Formats: sequence, structure tokens, C-alpha cells
Amino acid sequence: MASKSSDVRPKITLACVDCKERNYITKKNRRNDPDRLELAKFCPRCRTHKAHRETR
Repeated sequence: MASKSSDVRPKITLACVDCKERNYITKKNRRNDPDRLELAKFCPRCRTHKAHRETR
């Protein structure tokens, strides 16, 4: 079986840029998105839509 580190679609955690809270877990395709992913998502702590960036 393939190892988790070389997985094409690994699980990533998205953290709020402002408060640094890790709110979302998603998957991404490493071939299509080699850079860190950044999405606009709702942050329950800030209670507004903010940018969420991929954390390691």
C-alpha cells in the first residue's frame, strides 16, 4: 500500500488567519494545488467569514 506521506489527496487542516483557531479539515490534491491552500470560510470564534489557511 502507498504511505500516507506520498498520498495524492492528503487531509489538511484549515486555520483562521486572524485568531489561529483550527476550524476545518478537508482534502486537497497535491498535483493541482502544490502551494498552501487558502479559502474564505466562516470562523465561529470571530463570528464572520475570514480567510482560512492550510496548516502543517
